[in-house]
Amino acid sequence: MKTLKFAILGCGHIATKMATAVKTLENKGMGVECYAVASRSLQKAEDFAKEYGFKKSYGSYEELAADASIDLIYIATPHSHHHEFAKLCIEHGRNILVEKAFTANAKLAAEVISVAHDKGVFLCEAMWTRFLPTLETVRGWICDGRIGKVETVEADFSMNLSHIERLRNPSLAGGALLDLGIYSLTFADLFLGERETPDGKTVRNEITSMDCKCVKFETGVDATDWINLTFENGQKAYLKTSMVCPTHNEGVIYGTAGQIRVQNLNDMVKLELCDSAGNVVETVEPPRLCNCYEYEVLACKEAIENPAQFRHEICDGSAGAVVWERPEMTHAKTMEFMTLMDKIRESFGVSFPFEISPAETWNRNGDKSILQVFDIETGESKVLKEFDGVIEAPNWSADGTFLTYNSNGRIFKFEIATGKVTEIESYYVDNCNNDHVLDPDGSGVYVSHHTKEDGLSRIYKIYFDGRLPRLVTPLAPSYLHGITPDGKTLAYCAERNGSYDIYTIPAEGGNETRLTNSFGLNDGPEYSSDGECIWFNSERSGRMQAFCMKADGSEQTQMTFDTHWNTWFPHISPDSEKVVMVCYAEMDVRPGEHVPNKNVELRLMRRVAPVDLNGAVSATEWGEPETILKLFGGQGTINVNSWAPDSKWFAFVSYVRHRG
Repeated sequence: MKTLKFAILGCGHIATKMATAVKTLENKGMGVECYAVASRSLQKAEDFAKEYGFKKSYGSYEELAADASIDLIYIATPHSHHHEFAKLCIEHGRNILVEKAFTANAKLAAEVISVAHDKGVFLCEAMWTRFLPTLETVRGWICDGRIGKVETVEADFSMNLSHIERLRNPSLAGGALLDLGIYSLTFADLFLGERETPDGKTVRNEITSMDCKCVKFETGVDATDWINLTFENGQKAYLKTSMVCPTHNEGVIYGTAGQIRVQNLNDMVKLELCDSAGNVVETVEPPRLCNCYEYEVLACKEAIENPAQFRHEICDGSAGAVVWERPEMTHAKTMEFMTLMDKIRESFGVSFPFEISPAETWNRNGDKSILQVFDIETGESKVLKEFDGVIEAPNWSADGTFLTYNSNGRIFKFEIATGKVTEIESYYVDNCNNDHVLDPDGSGVYVSHHTKEDGLSRIYKIYFDGRLPRLVTPLAPSYLHGITPDGKTLAYCAERNGSYDIYTIPAEGGNETRLTNSFGLNDGPEYSSDGECIWFNSERSGRMQAFCMKADGSEQTQMTFDTHWNTWFPHISPDSEKVVMVCYAEMDVRPGEHVPNKNVELRLMRRVAPVDLNGAVSATEWGEPETILKLFGGQGTINVNSWAPDSKWFAFVSYVRHRG
């Protein structure tokens, strides 16, 4: 058996637990060696190495990362520093196991994962609960129908840690959620995170709504959290975590015929199978090699020793990009959880000082706008007009004679032949954003307008002949993006009960129909020219990517697989042969953000195969996206479909940031 040379970066409390587990594996002859430790203090590293039997000690993390003899480095620093030290190790070609929470937020996690893919190293988040052999007992009871159909999960992981300064400090990404709450969320995901389809397939069970509340420390981070989740199949999770309450660590899985009680939901020291009356009918106290940290180490050892089994190339055209991961804790699962916790913190109103504030992000004072068109055949751009202010989202008319755009809450016409600009009379609909589409009959424009009553976006129609606007969606917020070729149906992104999904509604008004219910933001829906499909973007994969589905919401298919970019607003050309989209670099935005004043890329994807005669949605019909433009833009550049009727041009806006 090959011996895995194991190293620990950081010599704090969590490192002692891992060191104890690794020493046990070494003593049992299980192919793991206590090889090296590192601290910023050489003395501390030497003392740690002596106590736990590690052969080498380093007084800097750089020295540890540079040791080519190391097979796996466990990063045991506070999660506020995981991003920095994970990148350090990856740049030196080291395989790493990163303590949970993986990083402080999803943006930082995305960069670490992408760097690991580029370097081809093994990377895993150390969520030890997912590697416990005990899970098979619980899952076995469930699969055997011992508690009937699972309906609900409750989890509470609380302990009084309020005396630990780091956990109260927002600069160190403190708070209950990232340190303790992640365990309650993981417990729910382990037993509710998948569902079976009618044809017997196992698929992800999407979170469809969240209800989150917290009590904060005086420092502004969360002290006690309550998180209620509803899943696609109707199952629910009721979760709590606290750093100020007495210790309580238990999870319960409720079924129609019984329940499973788990003492210590993080390491599952005792399992109780109960009948419907709550009587214990079976008890299991699982044996363990040491303290349960050893199981994730053994899993990593297996993956490193068998790369052919656990590595695969990324199929998005990235040269040399490799995913090397464990199925128990995939990189996609890490991104899913980091994104979920970002959203929960956002609902709490908890942010960290190193995260850019919304006010700073959206400050566009002094921006200048350049309205341009791009020639697909020549690859050249042509400037139509420069504006001393912000304009957004050009939308080409069906006859090709003018563009519409929004600016300062109003909608304007730009006549292409003359350059004449005319404001469209919209009366009280005077706070329009960049979500607008022209009615195919030429009578006017459907817009998203933030009403004065509550500031929320609703869809209206404004008319070219001066008629008063007409309300389409009383429910809010609703953000318009698409219209069927016959003008009878609108497609839009709407937030309902905390979840952003894609809906359709008759253009004349009526009842809305929900088409998506996947985790995270689903946005930017627009119809193909035959009305059969809807293109949209979704962050369900952990990054924002382009998707396509049938007009009834079926066959939701991922179309782009970018490893370093978040892809927004896929716009299908009138001839259905091309899709243009705007892409943000992974470190510039969270997956669910499309903000202004960023360096972005416009990418083009071309159809390479005939349309499936059976009408199926397939990514194989399309080639890899190619970058056709790099510009300073983002929000407002290409939010709505801006293809010319002949599919040879599209319009876009770039920006010049001026500060006096």
